[in-house]
Amino acid sequence: MKTKHLWLLWIALTVGLGFAASARLYVGGDRTAFLPGETSGVHHQFEVACETCHTSEPFEDQNSIRKDLNKTCVTCHKDDLKEANDSHPVKKFKNPRMAAYWDRIDARFCTSCHSEHEPEITLAGLLTLPGDLCVACHSEGEQDVRVNRPTHEGLTFDTCASSGCHNFHDNRALYEDFLVKHAGQPWLAPEPVHPPAVLARARLRPDADALAGYLAAVVAPEVAQGTQADTHWAASAHAAADVGCGGCHAPEAETPAEIEAAWIDAPEEAVCTDCHRGQAKTFALGRHGMRGHPEIARPRNTERMLKRLGWDDPAEGVVTALEAYLGDTAPPPLMSTSEARVDLHPEALGRHVTCSTCHAPHEQDLQVASVGACLTCHSDDHSQAYQDSPHHDLVLAERAGDLPPGSGVTCATCHMPQAERRGVVSTNHNQNDTLRPNEKMIRPVCMSCHSLEFSIDALADADLVRRNFSGEPDRHVESIDWAVNRVDRPDEGANQ
Repeated sequence: MKTKHLWLLWIALTVGLGFAASARLYVGGDRTAFLPGETSGVHHQFEVACETCHTSEPFEDQNSIRKDLNKTCVTCHKDDLKEANDSHPVKKFKNPRMAAYWDRIDARFCTSCHSEHEPEITLAGLLTLPGDLCVACHSEGEQDVRVNRPTHEGLTFDTCASSGCHNFHDNRALYEDFLVKHAGQPWLAPEPVHPPAVLARARLRPDADALAGYLAAVVAPEVAQGTQADTHWAASAHAAADVGCGGCHAPEAETPAEIEAAWIDAPEEAVCTDCHRGQAKTFALGRHGMRGHPEIARPRNTERMLKRLGWDDPAEGVVTALEAYLGDTAPPPLMSTSEARVDLHPEALGRHVTCSTCHAPHEQDLQVASVGACLTCHSDDHSQAYQDSPHHDLVLAERAGDLPPGSGVTCATCHMPQAERRGVVSTNHNQNDTLRPNEKMIRPVCMSCHSLEFSIDALADADLVRRNFSGEPDRHVESIDWAVNRVDRPDEGANQ
């Protein structure tokens, strides 16, 4: 083949590949090949939906792209930061007097500390800076903690956030006044119970007459009656709330004939979320339900993308052809356990995580959802140690009637804590809400039964956490001792 023809072939292939790549980047199609690196944490669940984070128009300048990218961080995480009473809010660093620090760590931008697609340098909490980042601001002048904190003399900055003393954002259980306020308390409360669980588990169970009444009123196809599901349902909160079989299996039907005609053996998740909206909302914030998060970008619209590129009136045939060729991908609507990045039992892989994955819909108690479902899937050391832990012993004692309601500590007690408002108990279905850092668990969970000091020490002992708190903390975090010696004990104050 002549050199001229080789050149023409090379140019044609280069142009074709360039066109194909540009089309996938800016119009539609699978962009997995363009990922600059593996995403971190929960972000992997929607990494094919690039526009969730990358919202800038094509060919924007770097400064605009950086600002847009950071806006999307805040869009999803602003509620968490607000609830945490963020110790280092962005607005603090926008103050001009903080300009001297911008060259060290520009904390006006989330991405200065949390750079995505860099797994090789990503630490816990998606931190992509060295662990001694506090040295940037707290090692000189008035901010030098070693000057006004003699106890900190000789400490290295890589221990600030790894010792159980401080977090960059969430210090609700670690700030000085709170430490002093709760110092010196016994490690275990006189009546160790989780108050919301007391209300939830003290629900009166229907007696034999009530059960018979519920069962006599069942309206369902004949093949669905007389089963064990009927008995379980009659003892459940659904029966007590007058939610009959048709409410879930034929939600649009009203009469017995309509219920039989519209009967669905296995209702979809939407039936649950239609009533349990609060639970569904928090479920979508956690790793189990992240695929339903409202801020995840939908597949790209080809015509709209062409207009963004300056083609105001693309021909319908062109749009149809591009859609047929490119077909933008979207994250599957449900999370599969096969995609999880935590230790799971092999037999648990391949399941979609929905309401019924954890909840046995007809059961009258939540033992399956609060313990059984978790241990069916999770095989990490902490999970596997649960049934030999003192927390599980409390559950058994409560069930046997040897301890009052609310004494038992299930997986859900810590990872999906309940809250009470105006006599109504709700469960947070974001199972990550009290994790990363684990000190987030101290106030809503641990301190129901334990002292602040014991809670901090226990959560700072990684081996004790791994053994699911079987034993005592093997280390002591001195922050309470230092705080007590430095400041007067407050009688009252914010967040006490």
